[in-house]
Amino acid sequence: MGRLIFLPALLGALSSSAQTPAGARWAELTAKRDKLPGYHQEFEISRTYAVPGGQRAAQRQLILDAAGALWRERTVSGSENLVRLYDGQALVSFEEGTPEYIRAKPTPEPPLPTAYRFGEPEWTEAVELPRQPCAIPGLARTCITLDVPLKGRELPGANAPKMLPGMMRLLADADTGLLVSYQAAQEVQAPTGGYRQETRLTSKRLRIGKATAANLFSLPANFQEVAGFQPWNAAKIKAQFAGKAAPPLQLKGIDGKPISLAALKGKIVLLDFWATWCPPCRADAPALEKLQQKHPQDLAIIGISVSEERAIVEKFLREYPRSYPVALTTENELSRPYQAGPLPLYLVIGRDGKLTAASEGDQGLNELRRLLQQSGLAAEP
Repeated sequence: MGRLIFLPALLGALSSSAQTPAGARWAELTAKRDKLPGYHQEFEISRTYAVPGGQRAAQRQLILDAAGALWRERTVSGSENLVRLYDGQALVSFEEGTPEYIRAKPTPEPPLPTAYRFGEPEWTEAVELPRQPCAIPGLARTCITLDVPLKGRELPGANAPKMLPGMMRLLADADTGLLVSYQAAQEVQAPTGGYRQETRLTSKRLRIGKATAANLFSLPANFQEVAGFQPWNAAKIKAQFAGKAAPPLQLKGIDGKPISLAALKGKIVLLDFWATWCPPCRADAPALEKLQQKHPQDLAIIGISVSEERAIVEKFLREYPRSYPVALTTENELSRPYQAGPLPLYLVIGRDGKLTAASEGDQGLNELRRLLQQSGLAAEP
């Protein structure tokens, strides 16, 4: 089976699973997993979206500790460290290094960790394939293999995309019921066009036994509940990264070409987060173009269009072309520090790859000149 996608949605009920031998097998594996005293799993998730203009891909790590119904998972992507924790009563999320958490809405069934949440499996058509060795480093295990169709579904929200029926294949350890790998794929229909989502989830490490830390499944006492995480605005970015290496950034431009901060080391980089509807963004655009043309050897500007579809941005760029690359957040997966707050947002990265400045709002060309000069760009005459 080709490359596939991971879909974060609720697992079908076990009563539905038991309608076929393959569904009954998954229920059997789930029961084995629930009886374990505890376990630690580390996954690698690679995700690919086939969108107009080419493909975009992203990787992240998922670290899971569980004991019975209790679990804690940490997602690592670039500089992002997001923790989700279920203590048997409530599901909460928080960013490592911050004392704030968000409480999820209660659900009829206990929530499942990300690795064990599938789309909407069609267990009545699931098939069990021949068993095979599990590909877990350092462990000799036998895996049960299941091919399960995924139902189509409407996503919430006005003009939201629609998931078409797809397919998944999962491998689980026959002895413990623990997931070893997962692959899935679904086509997506959106108002602005369709695309294909594919992901591969692979277990890189597995350990069975009780958690060593007694407080692993509880929040620290000094944490405060909030309605939402503070946006990564200029002030937060400066507080976190000023004088430090900028978070890794790999993008695919609207023209299909790759963009990487690592490849631009030795130049001063200006990240311009903008949108077509943003008046200060439009006002600053000619000045940015002049800066890029004046310093082609020393300066690399990257325009990052925030939350707008390709057709809207392409139309805008035909009227107001730019010589520097532009990428879309709708076609790239960005880590949390690059999920921009107020627009425009300008981040300046020095020749050594360290963040030197951040500014937002309608500061204008003079502020940009000052920020760039602080990073070592020769002043204009």
